[in-house]
Amino acid sequence: MTTWVVKVTKNINPSGKQGLLRSLLTASVVILLLIGLSYTLRSQILTGAADFLIVEDRLQTADMIFVLNGDHDTRPFRASELYQQGLAPLIVIARAESLPAEKLGLAPNDTDISIGVMKELGVPPEKIVVLPIEGGTTSTFDEAIALRQYIESQNIRNIILLTSAFHTRRAKWIFDKELAGLPVRLEVAAVPHYDFNETNWWQSEDGLITMNNEYIKLAYYFVKYR
Repeated sequence: MTTWVVKVTKNINPSGKQGLLRSLLTASVVILLLIGLSYTLRSQILTGAADFLIVEDRLQTADMIFVLNGDHDTRPFRASELYQQGLAPLIVIARAESLPAEKLGLAPNDTDISIGVMKELGVPPEKIVVLPIEGGTTSTFDEAIALRQYIESQNIRNIILLTSAFHTRRAKWIFDKELAGLPVRLEVAAVPHYDFNETNWWQSEDGLITMNNEYIKLAYYFVKYR
């Protein structure tokens, strides 16, 4: 019996291999150029990412300043400054939730710290209105609800919404949404952060954390409250 062995030779196209290598080389060069360009323009790119978060209006005289809780080393200072400039006759703040350390008498409520700052800076106590919310506010959304309830019971038409710069886009979005249908004008006052701004936030730990957290929260709010 005769056994036939057939040898199959794979035909490799040399020009095909060269074409693949050229494509890979071209892609590598493009990637390196993009990396180099990104590094060269890193300051502009990083600054632009922060600028997107910041909304600031040219402030006009209003009926009240609504201060959001948090950042009591900056927000109440700016609120007091605007009050002293005569931009509004009243400062309103919603009470924040009581945390465990406060309940033990070991730490003050965040709202009380802001109130204390404003009083020390010359804002009369009777010009500070604290909105008593059951359980206290825990988010920007809670504060928007508290403001709507207050507006509906008062003759309020013009509001200055005051919060930290990187928080302004999210705050304006949720407040505009919650106050929709009410005859009010909302202007945003963007307060600079304590030790960083849009031009250098990546150079500090607080700036990196704040930027990262704000983009996460912005995405979360757009999904949850759209």
